[in-house]
Amino acid sequence: MNKKLHYQIGTIFMVASGFIYTIERFIAYYSWTGQMVKGSFPTYPELPGLFTNMFLPLFFIIGTISFIKGYIKND
Repeated sequence: MNKKLHYQIGTIFMVASGFIYTIERFIAYYSWTGQMVKGSFPTYPELPGLFTNMFLPLFFIIGTISFIKGYIKND
């Protein structure tokens, strides 16, 4: 695998990690809005943390490792 491919894989995994995190937060706000319509809702929505979904840190770590491998590679 060459340097460019490592960078592309790293970018894909980091973007996927950010996309999953954004979708989780969107779903939390959307369900909170649904609770507001019913009349019983908390003051702030219960937002997921970074480590509630195991794929977020896993994808981020894979992306970081791929970037490091691409940086170290001498092609």
